[in-house]
Amino acid sequence: MDIAAEFAQRGPWVTKFTIDGVDTGGAFDAMNDVRVTQFFDHFTDVKTVLELGSLEGGHSFAIAKGRGVERVVAIEARKANIEKAMFIQSLLGDSRVTFIETNLEKVDLTAMGRFDAVFCSGLLYHLPEPWDLIERLAKITDKIFIWTQYACENEAKKISDGYRGKWYREGGWLDPLSGISKYSFWLSMGSLLKLLTVNGFDKVAIIDNNLNHPNGCSVTLAASRS
Repeated sequence: MDIAAEFAQRGPWVTKFTIDGVDTGGAFDAMNDVRVTQFFDHFTDVKTVLELGSLEGGHSFAIAKGRGVERVVAIEARKANIEKAMFIQSLLGDSRVTFIETNLEKVDLTAMGRFDAVFCSGLLYHLPEPWDLIERLAKITDKIFIWTQYACENEAKKISDGYRGKWYREGGWLDPLSGISKYSFWLSMGSLLKLLTVNGFDKVAIIDNNLNHPNGCSVTLAASRS
């Protein structure tokens, strides 16, 4: 197999993969992302993981390599991303990951069963109703790892469903890094913590709070039930 040709045929890529010692694909090194390390630092002894917004599978395969992990269910809305991820899976031969193409805004997560932890990186701020997702996640897990953009205090001037934040115009379906709805709601930090707490995640560890991210404020956190 001509790996370079196969990657070119399926391009463009966002995620970088190393196949047979050769780096190929995009620029984002998800397989070595510090957020995966942070996930396992805070959530040890997890066997089943639900990943939300798996893109091309970089985080999915990195999580599957974690000690003790037996199964990763990776949800992604874009068919092209699923096809890329499954191509990578055929090269890596990792059967612990199951990719599911579905709209996270509508899918019944309880039908997938319970998970030891949820990995939600780069997704929450792409949703028009992020509170709905957290409410649904509370029914299937006791642990959530989140990396998300949020509305900085000077921007959080809107109220939606009792939560403060700002509305954000998404890039559309053709943008692989965009949400699938026209607008998303970025929660303020206070509203994000409130949302987690009212849904039973009363232990929240803020791992990193970046006020200078180029796209706006961002936070990495691990939330769990005590």
